Amino acid sequence: MKDKSILTAAFFSSFGSTMYFIIVAWILYELTSDATYTGLMVGFGFLPGVFMNLVFGVWADRANRKTLTILATGIILLSITALWGAMLLDVIQPWMLIAVHMSVQTFASLFRTAQQAFITEVYEKKEIPRIFSHQGSAVSVGGLIGTSFGGFALHWFSAEGAVGIVLGSFCITLLCLGMVSYELKERAYQPASVFRDLTDGFRYIHRVPLMYSLLGLMFVGQLVVHTTAGMLSVYTSARLHGDAALYGILESAASLGAIVAGVTATFYLYKVKYHVPFFALLITALGLLGMAIFKEPVIAFGCIFIIGLGTTWLRVLMQSVQQIATEPAFYGRMAATRQTINQTSVAIGAPVLGVIADGYGVQYSYAALLVPVLLLGLMSLRIAKRRDFSAVISSVLPKESDQGYHKSMS
Repeated sequence: MKDKSILTAAFFSSFGSTMYFIIVAWILYELTSDATYTGLMVGFGFLPGVFMNLVFGVWADRANRKTLTILATGIILLSITALWGAMLLDVIQPWMLIAVHMSVQTFASLFRTAQQAFITEVYEKKEIPRIFSHQGSAVSVGGLIGTSFGGFALHWFSAEGAVGIVLGSFCITLLCLGMVSYELKERAYQPASVFRDLTDGFRYIHRVPLMYSLLGLMFVGQLVVHTTAGMLSVYTSARLHGDAALYGILESAASLGAIVAGVTATFYLYKVKYHVPFFALLITALGLLGMAIFKEPVIAFGCIFIIGLGTTWLRVLMQSVQQIATEPAFYGRMAATRQTINQTSVAIGAPVLGVIADGYGVQYSYAALLVPVLLLGLMSLRIAKRRDFSAVISSVLPKESDQGYHKSMS
């Protein structure tokens, strides 16, 4: 029952979030006929989270984590309800859309931080890779359906009716979260000031050096995912000379890769064991190389699919490793630190890759992404030999699989 409620909540949250973004971006452009506003909405949406994520991490380590996931979802629901009301009253303005989006994105960050800490708290360590991978699949399926259905909903219904569907999806998310059984566990620390808790989080990373490696691996995965998606419209038009229909098909390839990765993540972990990041990065590099070299839509679809596959294996499994390796008192702060680094990397990296695409061609943007991917791939070979890393991986492997692996190495 616990699995079902968590995965259903993940599905409907992702479905509602992606459908909401499609609808809001469309409405904003209809109001303004100016793509600058869309850029402002996306940029301002990330801005509060960059500054608030670490505070959210402290909050997640102090408060009831289930309550925080419900609170974050509730505020998102209220924000979209306010937008819906303005639409029904026909008083909608561009600044309202941007303000609502900032609220939605900010509390989505709180939701993810609290949810990751919550899941780590309520499951046994051996179960964490499985539940994170299944949750990743639920999120990917929800996102794929939400993205596809958002455009059709605007065509079939009024904009108000489409937003009403989004509200319904978040209501189901709230209901599912409330159904998850949860007993608050005693935490082995006494909360100090917020500033002290923040600095303790940084000291903890320094005290557990494995965190530096894991954060680096996940930052590259996140950078590749978001910049690949961001550059895809330019790639479709300028490189493949395709239309919006082809763009939609290629956009779905990454989601399909992520779905397959989520379903197979545990199997992949058991097969490659301590070399999880190396092979995931190698697969990602092959996809990026194909995007840089070839110009055929079919090959591009396959390349984007394996980029989605490799980056999802990397992000889901390394996220699991990080949460397992983290002391319970720091679950929230480590999840928040990861989000802060990931979002900042995209905010800095995406404009740089945009400049490369504009000056030299979009294929060179994908080629440029090979540099951090290959560097981290080489670093992952050293990470695989670390005692602390292998200990975490061993803790979630079947005993016979782990023993067999060590015998083959001796």
